Amino acid sequence: MKDAGTSGAFASAEKQTNGSNTQDVQNGHRAIDLIAQPLTLPCGLTLPNRLVKCPMQETLAQPPNFDPPIDSFKNLYKKWSESQYGLIITGQVQVDIRFLSIAGDVCVHEGSLEPAILAKWKEWAQIAQANGTPCIVQIAHPGRMSPAGAGNRPRDMPPLCPSSVPVKAGDTWLDKLAVDKVLGTPKAMTIEEIDDAVESFLRGAVVARDAGFAGCQLHGAHGFLLSQFLSPHTNRRIDDYGGTPEKRMTLLKRLVKEIRDKCPPPYCLAVKLNSADYMAVGGLQEDEALEQVRWLTTCGMIDFIELSGGNAETATSKLHTTFGARSISKAPQMRESTRIREGFFTSFAEKVQNLHSPIPIQLSGGFRSRTGMADALDSGVCALIGLGRAAVLEPELPRKVLLNPDIGDDTALAMSHIIRGQWFSKLIPAKIIGGGLPIQFFYYNMRRLGAGLKSAPDASLPFVFFAGLVGGIVQSVGRILGRLVSTRAAAEGRS
Repeated sequence: MKDAGTSGAFASAEKQTNGSNTQDVQNGHRAIDLIAQPLTLPCGLTLPNRLVKCPMQETLAQPPNFDPPIDSFKNLYKKWSESQYGLIITGQVQVDIRFLSIAGDVCVHEGSLEPAILAKWKEWAQIAQANGTPCIVQIAHPGRMSPAGAGNRPRDMPPLCPSSVPVKAGDTWLDKLAVDKVLGTPKAMTIEEIDDAVESFLRGAVVARDAGFAGCQLHGAHGFLLSQFLSPHTNRRIDDYGGTPEKRMTLLKRLVKEIRDKCPPPYCLAVKLNSADYMAVGGLQEDEALEQVRWLTTCGMIDFIELSGGNAETATSKLHTTFGARSISKAPQMRESTRIREGFFTSFAEKVQNLHSPIPIQLSGGFRSRTGMADALDSGVCALIGLGRAAVLEPELPRKVLLNPDIGDDTALAMSHIIRGQWFSKLIPAKIIGGGLPIQFFYYNMRRLGAGLKSAPDASLPFVFFAGLVGGIVQSVGRILGRLVSTRAAAEGRS
């Protein structure tokens, strides 16, 4: 990695931190200067600044093929493209049409390289990158986190996992029943099924390349298939793909090597990893996660690493326990002797920093203030700042606030992420359902953005729930009527 105009891992950042603090403090735009600094990745791709629009599932794709929904993306990605992010990462793109993580996931499938379908991908890439911000595609496989009915798999086909380890999301009989009906018991993957998954990921990388995206990111966090292989809790295999920390990395290493062979630089290849999965017993711990990061930083094939943590199964996961966190109303001032540390995973990132990584680290989750973001960059704990929920509630946040010199540091804040009416989720007795309701608030707002409307940050959770319920009924009725019309037309054509 090199900063624009310099060489070495963190040469420019170190110069700012160690050599010119006094001058920078006197400069009223020090925080903006840090965030606005370009970054050139090892593949040669230059990011115009340090702000990254994180992957957020748009839930806008339609069956049966779940191709990119261009009508909606014209609004949604146009908004992000115009907002002056340094990098845009798409929402999850699933690589196997049988296994989606939620209804509405975009999917790359066997027909995605056909001209008519690839044209949709090319248009998506053009929309997202129309204003000079590069965009990469996050490719993923949910593994055991694929609910019945989300994709095109038969309901009697179980989800896949490195080992047959069912999800646990509560101890009551209702929790167990809900998990059984929604997810079921996963099937331990055969070697042939692992090979098929590799081919599916490779296809996703190639589609992203041929469509004109700047690269792809492998989703190896949040309890999805790659992180299931990386965690001792879900990977209890004793073959080449499990049994030791090194063998648990076999699938990730294979994907990195094979994708890089097919997609050499300037194609950007990134990985998203867990710092830990926060399982009470037997889960991925920080020491093993650090070794995973160490390999990625030294393999010579990765352009940046995004750090996150947790999964949807664990109550202590920071994925779903921060929607009601207390929010600051005024940003703290940057001080030479004080480190603000807004991000969720800065502690782990500091340990990664001690590896003297030549690869940029992206830290995502918890950032709200310009000064908090600049502090993380200035300290060297990360080189990129990921914005997820903020990019949904305030899609133009970089241009209007964070990079706007007319906005002072003390008011340069993303809005609160507190969701109104979270009491409603506690009324749902099954944790796997009730615990996932708050994220629906962000799906709802992305659907609004896709329809050309503004986000509705004041919408309450009960309203979002019932709006989604009504919308689902309307869509179902529409599909049924569409089938009836098609059937009647076909019958009349035969008569």
